[in-house]
Amino acid sequence: MKFDPGSWVWIEDDEEKYIPCKVLTGFTAGDAATVRSEDGEDYKLDAKASGKVLECNEEVLNSNIDDLISISDLNEMSILHSLRIRFKEDKIYTSISAILVSVNPFRLLPIYTPEILAKYRDSSNGKDLPPHVFQSANTAYSDMLENQLDQSVVISGESGAGKSEAMKLILQFLTVVSTCCRWW
Repeated sequence: MKFDPGSWVWIEDDEEKYIPCKVLTGFTAGDAATVRSEDGEDYKLDAKASGKVLECNEEVLNSNIDDLISISDLNEMSILHSLRIRFKEDKIYTSISAILVSVNPFRLLPIYTPEILAKYRDSSNGKDLPPHVFQSANTAYSDMLENQLDQSVVISGESGAGKSEAMKLILQFLTVVSTCCRWW
């Protein structure tokens, strides 16, 4: 496979798993090459490393993509990178269609205030707002009212990932919306 100057590729990295890099000098997979990361760091690839290089769609460099399902080449590399760059901007929630992915910031963020809860409560479906645990709770609650069917929210993750905190936030949201808008 041939890579032209200015195109983007994925290179393997011991710490980050994969890094998107811009091709500085055109090369064919298996040839020595030079690429530059988003952070401006140059990497000289030997023949073995350049043989593992994969094409990268430049759209994954945009941290403003709230729903990764809109990425044309959704793969492990683009998901990991999107989560990484969004995390750096304190955007700890990212959607992949109906799935909400959260990354534990291991610190308090001002994203659970009564004002923010009210924004998601007052939104018709929350789709016009950034991904958030309140959005997931609002979707389940709204679907329950509209369809008159039980709903569930599945929360999974490793130890310390924030599952208990997510459940507390969902219960907080449901408590607020169910007391202000009785449905029975």
